[in-house]
Amino acid sequence: MKRRDGSVVQAIKARLNLVEVARRYVELRHTGGPRWMAPCPFHQETKPSFSINEEEGFFYCFGCQASGDIFDFYGRIHGLEFRETLEALAEEAGVSLEDDWKPDPKVQREQSFKRQCLRMYDVAREHFRRNLTIPAGQECRDYIARRQLSPEIVNSFELGWSLREWSALADALRRAGFAQADAAQAGLLSRNDAGRMFDRFRGRMIFPIKNLAGQVIAFGGRIIADEDQAKYINSSDSAIYKKGEHLYGLFQARRAMTQHKTAMLTEGYMDVLTLHQYGYNMACGALGTALTPEQVKRLGGFCSTVELLFDGDNPGRKAAMRACEMLLTRGMRCKVVLLPDGEDIDSLLHDQGKDAFEALRKSAPDGLDFCIDTLRTLYSPGDALEWSRNLLRQAGAGHADGQLLASRFLSRIASGLGIREEAIREGLSGDFYKGAAAAAPGAREARNPAPQRQVDAVHTSGDAPAKRDRAVMFFLVRYPHHFARLREAGAELVLASPWARELWAKMARHGAEPEQLLPNLSEREKEFWIRCRTGDVPPRDKELEELQDLLSGIESVTTRELGTSSMMAALRQTATSTDPAAGIELLRALQETLGRSNG
Repeated sequence: MKRRDGSVVQAIKARLNLVEVARRYVELRHTGGPRWMAPCPFHQETKPSFSINEEEGFFYCFGCQASGDIFDFYGRIHGLEFRETLEALAEEAGVSLEDDWKPDPKVQREQSFKRQCLRMYDVAREHFRRNLTIPAGQECRDYIARRQLSPEIVNSFELGWSLREWSALADALRRAGFAQADAAQAGLLSRNDAGRMFDRFRGRMIFPIKNLAGQVIAFGGRIIADEDQAKYINSSDSAIYKKGEHLYGLFQARRAMTQHKTAMLTEGYMDVLTLHQYGYNMACGALGTALTPEQVKRLGGFCSTVELLFDGDNPGRKAAMRACEMLLTRGMRCKVVLLPDGEDIDSLLHDQGKDAFEALRKSAPDGLDFCIDTLRTLYSPGDALEWSRNLLRQAGAGHADGQLLASRFLSRIASGLGIREEAIREGLSGDFYKGAAAAAPGAREARNPAPQRQVDAVHTSGDAPAKRDRAVMFFLVRYPHHFARLREAGAELVLASPWARELWAKMARHGAEPEQLLPNLSEREKEFWIRCRTGDVPPRDKELEELQDLLSGIESVTTRELGTSSMMAALRQTATSTDPAAGIELLRALQETLGRSNG
């Protein structure tokens, strides 16, 4: 793969605006100049700590320290690797990858087949939708009427019908120019023991499953009559679909999730449709599987709270426990809405109305409280203790504020279960405590100091070297065209921290242009660079004043520290000499130097 500083990357950035892409997922507020703010889509919060500098083309979050450019944002939101992000944004921007970025032949074949799969699924989607309108689709239309689904929901979710014929879809794909073997590999056709191909979803109501770009990548199919078959079947994994990575209805729900910062997660296709029909348009479904970390990651890109809608029986409670565990350890909030015995969302809303459902939502416990209550009622004391320790381990390792999050969980679990905190800690390894200091109040500020008034820090005492390093590098990142001037003034010589010296060296080696510099920075260096350029920093309207203050501070430091070190070396030499007058003179000069610098 070609490096990220290739012309294709620059061409994509020239055509796509980070602000325009980001506002699809977050509500951005213009705060003046090139600056936009919003609640961060990558962690749980309500305050606008997510900042975009439109002029620079970078984002930064003061809460979780997420940072980067349009590629970092898009990839993180969608859970994509860089290669996948590059392909998606290139297609959106109308930029060809062939001239600047040539994958190996195997990758080219894979990408070609993925595009072919998407075309096949598009043909299948139109085929199934048409089937719903013809006379042979009457039985499915009758079923939809019995389930009280509105025409608007049928259209917006593009529901369809797979005919009972053995090869109706296979024939449609053949007429469109697709080979049966490719259709089978894509999960649209199946092969019987005799080797004959047939339609996988025959005789079923069809639920298209879309990716976040709105492309159909899979189908769910439901039997609509009493037949001796599985009620639901889903597409098998394919080149374009991995069951544990997607959520039914997420494409339709994503905007409402972003607006309300809340998602509703249920298990069935029909439940999702009914929720949307009753106005709960932030609902999606887990596609018949237990919630996966990949699905949680996708939800976390749109919301900070998830309402879990599960059956109230023991299997439902345990499934809710597993979902809560993944959401809580990611730093998200969750609530558990348990349905009465014999009810599902569909029957509850149609039979009892929104008021009954709203009463359940209002009484729904917080996710951790639900887990504690379930531990008390369904788990043995030993199993409850081990579950608690496992939750703390996951929280400590899986979130930017993991140790702080784990500490809060520990207190609530111990109180809720009536267990001493020490008893829970006893089963945790020493690694759990290594980050405890980092979770203490003020620790993040120390790791990521606010870059305001940085130049003044050159003149301060106390932890002056650390503040001085931040001030020098802050100014250099913001105004890299002054690099030669700072080097001439001796700025490099006053840097005390290894990180500052390393960043200085990289800027000297690779230059100041982001496309050349950023690929060579570590994550911490990149975070610092983007924050200085994008974060909550003073306006760039006093550049020369800042420069003069910085140069004055550097001169003061070099006079005091470098001059003092030379004199101290000379004093050590005179200590063994036979000329005491020389030592007295040097001591007087040292006192005068210290007096000037402290004055």
